[in-house]
Amino acid sequence: MTEAWRLGVEQAAAALADGSLTSAELVAASVERIDVTEPHVHAWAFVDAEAALAQARQSDARRRAGRARGPMDGIPVGVKDVIDVAGMPTRGGSVSLADAAPAARDAASVALLRRAGGVLLGKAHTYEFAFGQGQPPTRNPRDPDRYAGGSSIGSGVAVAVGDAPAMLGTDTGGSIRNPASINGIVGLKPSAGLVPTDGAITISRTMDAIGPLTASALGSALVLDAITDPVIRDRAFAGTVADRAREVLAGTRARIGVDRALWRTWGVAEPVCAAVDESLAQLAGSGVEIVELDLSFLDSALTAGLVISLSESVPEHRSRLRAGASDYLPGTRIMIATGALIGQADIELAHRMRHALRARIELTLREHRLRAIAAPTLPAGAPLLATMASELTDSAGEESLGSALRMLSAANLTGLPGLGIPSGEPGGRPVGLHLLGRMHGDAELIALGMRHEAMSPWRVRIPVDPRAGSPQDARQ
Repeated sequence: MTEAWRLGVEQAAAALADGSLTSAELVAASVERIDVTEPHVHAWAFVDAEAALAQARQSDARRRAGRARGPMDGIPVGVKDVIDVAGMPTRGGSVSLADAAPAARDAASVALLRRAGGVLLGKAHTYEFAFGQGQPPTRNPRDPDRYAGGSSIGSGVAVAVGDAPAMLGTDTGGSIRNPASINGIVGLKPSAGLVPTDGAITISRTMDAIGPLTASALGSALVLDAITDPVIRDRAFAGTVADRAREVLAGTRARIGVDRALWRTWGVAEPVCAAVDESLAQLAGSGVEIVELDLSFLDSALTAGLVISLSESVPEHRSRLRAGASDYLPGTRIMIATGALIGQADIELAHRMRHALRARIELTLREHRLRAIAAPTLPAGAPLLATMASELTDSAGEESLGSALRMLSAANLTGLPGLGIPSGEPGGRPVGLHLLGRMHGDAELIALGMRHEAMSPWRVRIPVDPRAGSPQDARQ
């Protein structure tokens, strides 16, 4: 049998269902895999192997009694360290919370995951409070001198190296889809309102989302099913996300809109354009129609998104800053202080822009009968840390965090779903294809991801893979 740590969510769920694997074996494999990878990638802020194995044994007992709670029952999942998990500290990547006591209760999303039988494995490293400032200890598993992803950095790396089949991350301006692209995995920013954000340290109540990072498109659907309230999920999808995605996959022809001129405005590198064009050609070969459109209006998202997110970060951090501002990184303090200086008139204008942009996107999707708008997820593969620009308003370019936000903010600003899927590895560095869809069109995006995955399997090489020799060999 395939080593258990190599299994994606749906593969692990199938093995648990047919009895060829127990949750205890699966969780033990994850714990052992973390022991192997952590010296190289440092993805985890906290791991509670003993508690996870106890949860796994409870899952196995439920399954033996015929009371399995669904596909996620017994699947180990890690959580970004801005989301509360009962019994684990939430430190948010900040010295200001270095002595935080274990959380007394689960965040709402974690409570739903636990109710679905998910096994809580531990907490993944993040940039300080998810603002993208400073440098967490997590390293790119292919090249430690290069960027390893946005603020859900530990979650992305943990899935990439096989520590867990799924992780939860948060996304304010691309922080799930960004590390998904950098690490060659799938990242879903769900439609607004599907996944509750209660119990998480947020930047923006308007733009924040909690979503899955997984090795496969269907895996993201299974996790989304588990972290969405069943009543809300049934209303949005008339059943489960996974079932809806399978239905869409088997259904009628699809159309995808693109604006390659906008990619040039964003400073997308030629190798990335070529990789994404190849992915689009593969989808076209499967019957998907690619439609060239003027989508330049998407470029308005960044400014409005920064106004809203930074201004809304202020109340979240006001009391913490009063108690210990010196424990915050200077870059984080500057971002919050900038938010405090934004006037009410500008905030109201940004919200009007938010509503207008959503209406424009939805009109475009409807008028052109599009299932999604496609673009590169990021302008390039992982840049070198030594030369990367971290300013949010930096000009477009291959090594600019500002360019990354510029490309991904529209989904957060409008609340529409965004899915990042792998799109090749030019020069040995993974890059991504991003799909933006209609409200509650998450399953439609996932179906497109499943279609592409069937033609171009993504998990060909796993970093820090013993089959490839030494960890360094695996990164080459």
